Amino acid sequence: MNTKAKTSDQSNDEERVEESGGIVKRKPVSLSEKPGNLLSKEGFALYVGKTPAAIVAMAKAGKLPAFYMADPLKPGGHAELWISRKEWDRFADQLVEDAPAEWHGWKDRISASKPCRGQGTRRA
Repeated sequence: MNTKAKTSDQSNDEERVEESGGIVKRKPVSLSEKPGNLLSKEGFALYVGKTPAAIVAMAKAGKLPAFYMADPLKPGGHAELWISRKEWDRFADQLVEDAPAEWHGWKDRISASKPCRGQGTRRA
């Protein structure tokens, strides 16, 4: 019989699985290729490259499209944090669209061709 046990000192991308005989192995946690629109704090942390603790802090500060979901049959019970990935992505697209022209200048500094000799800065 496998039981899952998480500790606060383990890495954020792995979970412990205790097998019969007391042997503890680590199984990597990954995000689906096509994640749903609602992600847990662990899933969203993987999605944006932050720690679950950072996601919780951002949610508490009102910096995420997040909400807490609780079992209505257990009033006062544990509520889980969920984040809207779709809303996050929509706002990221809006930020790019609304960015000033200077921000979009990075596109002019990238080229797919190999730089030719002598096109660097010239010294007088």
